[in-house]
Amino acid sequence: MGKSELKITGIKILKFVIILLVVDFCLGSISNQIFINQKTGKFHRSTYSIYEAKEDILIFGSSHAHRHYVPDVIEKELSKTCYNAGAEGQQLLYHTALQKMILKRTQPKLLVLNIDENFLYKSSKAYDRLSDLHPYYEDFKHELRPILGLNSNLIDFKLFFKSYQTNSTLIHALRYYLSPQIDYKGYRPLDDKMTPKKAAIHEKNHSEKEFIEEIDDYFVKALKDFISEAKRNNVKLLFVTSPNLIERNISNNESLNRIKEIADSEEIPFLDFLNAPKYTNQFELFHDPSHLNDDGSRLFTTEIAHFISVNIKI
Repeated sequence: MGKSELKITGIKILKFVIILLVVDFCLGSISNQIFINQKTGKFHRSTYSIYEAKEDILIFGSSHAHRHYVPDVIEKELSKTCYNAGAEGQQLLYHTALQKMILKRTQPKLLVLNIDENFLYKSSKAYDRLSDLHPYYEDFKHELRPILGLNSNLIDFKLFFKSYQTNSTLIHALRYYLSPQIDYKGYRPLDDKMTPKKAAIHEKNHSEKEFIEEIDDYFVKALKDFISEAKRNNVKLLFVTSPNLIERNISNNESLNRIKEIADSEEIPFLDFLNAPKYTNQFELFHDPSHLNDDGSRLFTTEIAHFISVNIKI
């Protein structure tokens, strides 16, 4: 290949790259506008938490946070503003990243982290679901790079492309535009009531675990980072586990025991409701065996608010 041919090939490649970047910028800008303008759904809630929330109390955790903590109850009991930033399916890496982004902008008085007993166990899904943070990377590279980098060595390269940052969110945006997902300051109530028959069917159909019963050191580090970040910003912490419908033996749960040890060493109050008698076998308070319905959530939130009012000065 002669020099002239090489030059022509180089020019073609350069034109292709320029066109690719222009298309990416245009599509990415459109996608970003759609993403930012969502009015309901999980990304709307995370965007509000990151860029706007100024409430006194913020709730963190998975679906057990999202579905169990009623901000209106907390606000009535404590005369403090509250927002539920819980995110279904998300675990410690996500919550730690979310906390870092929020604390960069504002300082709530109290963070409540609802603890799932398996938070420290290895889970590939916990890493996969971090893609929900991609749309915020451009604004929070310093906070997100150490966490998103755990799942990919090419995170900077991937998220250089604007269209990649939000490509997985458009379906959600369209879905919630057509069918808005109503929440109440981040809380979404569940209304079904359990029966022994329903509970047995649910347990049979949901027996597959999303984790391996081995401690993931990165999850341990994430929990410790969550604590140290709160302390560095003079934000108080409360750890809570939510009730189960059916009593379970959790005495040998290494993940939960390690979390309790860390909380104790860091002097973090820990409320353990996993096998609380008030909720065990109370089918009318549960939507499914691990999620309270609205009646149960209001009762549970009232207990949390009472503990805060007596034991945590905010």
